[in-house]
Amino acid sequence: MSVEIETELTRNAATAGADGVEDGAAIAPTWRILVVDDDPDVLEATEFALRHTTILGRSLEVVYARSEEEALAAMVRYADVAVAFIDVVMETPDAGLELVRKLRELGYDELRIVLRTGYPGYAPELSVITHYEIDDYRTKDELTRVRLISVLTAAIRAYDQLRTLSRSRQGLQMVIDSSTQLFKRTNMEVFSQGVLAQVGALMRTHSSGFVCVEGRKTTNQVIVSAMGDFAPLIGKEIDALPAEIRSLIAAARQQSEPLFRDGYMVLLFTSESGSKLCAVLQARAGREDADLDLLRVFCTNISIAFENLALTEEMNRLAFTDPIVGIPNASAFEAGLAREIASDGAGKRVAMITLSGFPSTIATYGAQMANRLLREVYGRISELMGAATVTLIGRGTFGVIAPRETLVPDLVTRTFATPYLIDEIEFMPTATTAIVELSDLPEDPVDALRMATTALVHVRQSRPNEVVICGPEMQREMERKQALQIALKQALNSKTGLEVYLQPIVELTSGRVVAAEALSRWRFGGELVSPEEFIPIAEAAGLTRALTGLVLEQIVAWRESGGDGFDAIPVAVNLSMADLNRPGFAAWTLQEIAELGLKPDDIRFEVTEGVAMEDAARAAEEIETLHSAGYRIAMDDFGTGYSSLRQFSLLPIDILKIDRSFVDTLEVHSARRSLAAIILTMTEALGVDCVAEGIETEEQREALLFLGCRLGQGYLFGHPTPIDQFNATFGRQVSI
Repeated sequence: MSVEIETELTRNAATAGADGVEDGAAIAPTWRILVVDDDPDVLEATEFALRHTTILGRSLEVVYARSEEEALAAMVRYADVAVAFIDVVMETPDAGLELVRKLRELGYDELRIVLRTGYPGYAPELSVITHYEIDDYRTKDELTRVRLISVLTAAIRAYDQLRTLSRSRQGLQMVIDSSTQLFKRTNMEVFSQGVLAQVGALMRTHSSGFVCVEGRKTTNQVIVSAMGDFAPLIGKEIDALPAEIRSLIAAARQQSEPLFRDGYMVLLFTSESGSKLCAVLQARAGREDADLDLLRVFCTNISIAFENLALTEEMNRLAFTDPIVGIPNASAFEAGLAREIASDGAGKRVAMITLSGFPSTIATYGAQMANRLLREVYGRISELMGAATVTLIGRGTFGVIAPRETLVPDLVTRTFATPYLIDEIEFMPTATTAIVELSDLPEDPVDALRMATTALVHVRQSRPNEVVICGPEMQREMERKQALQIALKQALNSKTGLEVYLQPIVELTSGRVVAAEALSRWRFGGELVSPEEFIPIAEAAGLTRALTGLVLEQIVAWRESGGDGFDAIPVAVNLSMADLNRPGFAAWTLQEIAELGLKPDDIRFEVTEGVAMEDAARAAEEIETLHSAGYRIAMDDFGTGYSSLRQFSLLPIDILKIDRSFVDTLEVHSARRSLAAIILTMTEALGVDCVAEGIETEEQREALLFLGCRLGQGYLFGHPTPIDQFNATFGRQVSI
């Protein structure tokens, strides 16, 4: 194909590289000249004429081709040929002219072409210059050494100017394109990779280099991206660099211009917030002015992009960090969920960890100490979990995303296995934890967080202070609970599907119905949902007030329907523990009762003995408000709590209801030695009424009568019955 003549000219150009191509890291020391001619004598004459010639400060390198094919191959191999001397007549009479046409069609616009002919007049000069894009047309005889050098000097000067303009245009376009790409980058690691790639492309060097970043609040400089020999240093501080490289970075701090020294280029950028970015690449000195001008323009754009990125990262820090505790917040958790879901999240788990009694910690030790405890817990979780996302979801609640093999109950338990010592105060917090497979959560991060939180609430209610992996069965329970909650709210809004049942309370001696207890029933999708299931859902969702209102409305409708004198008996209405621990509930209830036209003789209220355990003072205040308005208060399930007598002393109780667990085992012969006997003795001494619950057998009734109990309810006297069927079912008497 091509033939390269080994002459002194080519040997002098050896420093340009093994293949003679210009080294992107420095200005080429020679001008490359292509001579296309099939006459060996022409080469000898050209070589002799150009020997030891220097043009514009550079020596010359001659590349020789004998045909159009070899010339095209040489142009492909050597991309920086400045001038081509082409013979018009070679393998065909017009081979030179055809080569000129192809070179221009192939895009060699900067190449300067001098057409030579040994036959004056064969190709008319005016016609050739008119139809072909050439720069000069000479006969071989007139190209004396002086004229040859003169023509070559003019051609090289034109080539150099065109190349400078072209590279400036390309460089400016690269600055625009690369700056656009840099402005799109959203984190420091990606941005720094872009800086390396774009500066390397702009300066035509793709060897070794790195970028290090120094934060606004620290002097530690960390290598965030690197290539070539520096690639293994990513993530390390610059202390890991050789001393000479560190000295270059220090020197760059003392000047505003790019620093070229010891085979490296150093660029330094500082944001207004104080963050610093330093780029170091291998590069030789001796750059052309055009290159340096483009680099300065590009550095300006890098500075602007870095400033914007520093501001963005600061805003992200504020957006994703709890401003008081100083650790990642719920937004950071959602962002972590989004990243994991987008990358499939295979093998990952999500944990929600809530500290038990954290509000009490704040009340006892103050917010500052409580926040320090949160930071300590955060640090221990992070240390134990390793490569995990750990965030503060809410007050005393953490969210964790970690690999399945890491996020296991044992590690969570170890988080709280040893005390936390803060200012010589020992904290031993307990926690409830729900662990969910990431693959079981919705793809939307907000919905995923909501479902994970729902799992935590479910575990906290069902298995407090435990670490629970929420598998498919528990997921189904939660899904059912969510569905029931939505349906219950709709049922209360539309007042459909919810019914009130009444169970009679009778005199044990005669069986006469003297009162009734109102019980809520809910039919959903053809299924009768147990009160044990839907009442806790209503309490958790804040729906119990609406449920109480519906019960009162149906009692009023039943009373207005009249019949058999039952409109005169009082109806007991159960009050929710959740409602009684909220301020203003009693006032709302009294207003509702007044609007419905009910009086103290029409209804009374039942509360469980555990009603006051969350906030005894608040519950007592609400119950006292109802009692002061003339409404009797019954304590249901008496004897089943851990502090029955204390609760009894705090609340204005008129009636005690003996729990069915004390009635189940009653027999006449042993009745005096039962707990029921003790409760009845106490009620007599305190002057309050007593109702025995869960009476199912005649022997139980007789035992209670033997002990002096006057009133009771249970299946022996009647099951709960729809309120509109109560009158027809029970009449005025109950058969004993």
